[in-house]
Amino acid sequence: MHTVDLISRRINTLVKLAERKDGVFLTDLRKEYRADLQNFIVGETLGVRDGKVIIGRNTYKRWLQKIKTCGFDYDVKFI
Repeated sequence: MHTVDLISRRINTLVKLAERKDGVFLTDLRKEYRADLQNFIVGETLGVRDGKVIIGRNTYKRWLQKIKTCGFDYDVKFI
């Protein structure tokens, strides 16, 4: 698969997670994105469901907006 296509698909997967009504579990994200999201949510109020950290929709959407405007804080290997 071409690298550009792979990047597009993986970013699209992140966008689709934002459509969940209940929020996003940290474990729903690929491992390479977690460090960036964890850095972003420091100080945010989070919930726990079924023993897993859940990020609210608004917080998650703000993180996606940050990625679109400023990029990732950490190197992300898409391959």
